[in-house]
Amino acid sequence: MFKFLSVKPNVDTRYPPTLLVAALSGVLFLTGCQQSDTSPVADDSQTSEKTSVEDSQPMPKSDSAAARIKQFQPIYVAQAQSLQRRLQAEYESLQAADASDSEELLLLNTNNSENTDSNNEVATDNTAPNANTTATSPEEVVPSGSSEVDTKDVDAEVDVNTSTEVGERDLTVLKRISLEPRKPVMLTEDQIIERYQQTMDALYQPVTTPLSAEDSDTLINVATLVPQLFEHAEIAGRVSAKSPALARLIIQHQVWEQIEAQQVVDMQQMKQQQQQEFEALMAKFNETIEGYDEQIAKYEQTLKEFQ
Repeated sequence: MFKFLSVKPNVDTRYPPTLLVAALSGVLFLTGCQQSDTSPVADDSQTSEKTSVEDSQPMPKSDSAAARIKQFQPIYVAQAQSLQRRLQAEYESLQAADASDSEELLLLNTNNSENTDSNNEVATDNTAPNANTTATSPEEVVPSGSSEVDTKDVDAEVDVNTSTEVGERDLTVLKRISLEPRKPVMLTEDQIIERYQQTMDALYQPVTTPLSAEDSDTLINVATLVPQLFEHAEIAGRVSAKSPALARLIIQHQVWEQIEAQQVVDMQQMKQQQQQEFEALMAKFNETIEGYDEQIAKYEQTLKEFQ
């Protein structure tokens, strides 16, 4: 590029000094542009360092978020106490049902045992061992295909039906979840308030500090009982930052609630539409009947005139 700046002695008299200065300035300007274009682009290390520093620091709670948390505290406490009462009532009813079933089963087993003992006493003389009978070892009784059965059982355990088609999805996974009733944990009002406030404070702790199991459980209860709390952008953002998986569960739960609410509205609209159609048909039927009545009255009048 600089070879264009070489000035021969015989051209010094033809180009004025100002033109040479302008040419030199243009070349330097182009050189600077090329250097700036070829300079390496800064990586994202500074951005990641800034993000990591922010994640390691607690976030201050805004006034609007604090007011919303305080607003929903009594609502959550009332909902949590109502839920505890329902769970306790269900547990007691299940316990009573299990106790009744256990008594009936014990009585049935006792009767069967007595009948079995009496039958064994009667059949003792008829079941004497034969001398020609050969003893059979347990290994000979087991069928040869037992290993194949075990393999099939293992394959069945591994192969879980995950079809999403209607009527094809089984409940294999759900059946493995124990439905044995567990006694619910009954918390006092002060304990519910304390856990609620503790969980809300934990949301504003550094992102690098994980939520405890108790805080996660309380957060799920809050999302189930008062999901409107998370309609605040700041609170929702803190849930997403502290536990993205829990945030997805909350979103799915709210989506299902919206779907159920929409289904209720659709059902009501369908019932109203069916009622309107039924009333329209009944009105048309009544009009038809009235027309028939008028015709019958005319026929009767005509018959009287002829008579």
